[in-house]
Amino acid sequence: MIYEILNILVILQVGLTSGLLFIFTVAVNPGLAKLNEEEYYRVMKFINQVILNPIFFLVFIGPVITMPIMTYMSRNDSSMFIFALFSTILYLLGVVIITSLKNVPLNNRLEESNSEDYDEVFLWYRNPWNFWHNIRTLFGFVSFLLLSIGLVF
Repeated sequence: MIYEILNILVILQVGLTSGLLFIFTVAVNPGLAKLNEEEYYRVMKFINQVILNPIFFLVFIGPVITMPIMTYMSRNDSSMFIFALFSTILYLLGVVIITSLKNVPLNNRLEESNSEDYDEVFLWYRNPWNFWHNIRTLFGFVSFLLLSIGLVF
């Protein structure tokens, strides 16, 4: 019973995170692209401040704990174990590590900047942030897909 509950928790966490990343890619970022540099700068600073909340951390960071446990608990089910293992690796490396090493430092730099040279900030922030965001979105999607396949089959 614990294993089944853990599976549900993991699929919810990874699904919600992947969905958030996907929505940013297909809706939020294209909407932000319509803003001028100053508006973009201000909105991204607000988004970066608001997203840092307990619910986000529970959903986004939770799989760092729950996915390895679920993978370990599935070790006697060879097909589920393989899907869980690769899903966990992709989530940790492709979502958490990319976010930690690429997107968060850019967000921190943006937060610390007080520059009124919005063109300059726009250049060093927007394209690199979107590039790494799209990479982590792809990793999140594939992680969720593998997890879903493993749970179904």
